[in-house]
Amino acid sequence: MELKKAIIDRHSIRGFTTEPVSKEMVEDILKTAGYAVSSKNTQPWQYAVITGDILKKIGEENVAQLRNGDAFDIPDTVYAGEYRTRQIDVAKKLFAAMEIGREDKEKRDWWMERGFRFFDAPVAIILYADADMDNNITRFDVGAVTQLITVAAMEHGLGTCVAYQAVMYQKALRKHLGIGEDKTFIVGVALGHPDPSFPANAVLTGREEVSTLAKFYGF
Repeated sequence: MELKKAIIDRHSIRGFTTEPVSKEMVEDILKTAGYAVSSKNTQPWQYAVITGDILKKIGEENVAQLRNGDAFDIPDTVYAGEYRTRQIDVAKKLFAAMEIGREDKEKRDWWMERGFRFFDAPVAIILYADADMDNNITRFDVGAVTQLITVAAMEHGLGTCVAYQAVMYQKALRKHLGIGEDKTFIVGVALGHPDPSFPANAVLTGREEVSTLAKFYGF
């Protein structure tokens, strides 16, 4: 797949088939993504790759905490101004595609819970780092490798959704994965074969024009 096309075509997949993803596929994706840029070549990212019953249990326990109203271990991000506008725009598109009404609390709750279940993907990749390396540079590095995971997956016909909800609750993750407080969970990626019948998978988001984002000097 041509690189520029892959970058532009990549978009979030929130509905997956039940077709399994092989360990060999995931290993190849992570090997490719591992060539991401990192500060001083530190490569601070680490992965927990989860499937099967363990993934199902973590998702169920996440949802149980959500329904119970438990406080998030990592608070949700609150956006304002133009960033909030972009957030609302994609939410409107997704809800329209899924026919979720503004006052339909049951369906809205169902939609929200899917994120905490890794969108029912067959595989979830949790990205984390040493707690004593948790700083802005490390998070930038993890963001870089996460982007390459989403693009490398396309080579195998797989879709992804970067899911911050995957780490907002951490009790189940630490319990089932045996990962202690000396590690910091940063983000998750849902991974699997896209379900072509899932309406939200057809939703595409716009991008700001370079002219509104970039200032050029000396050209």
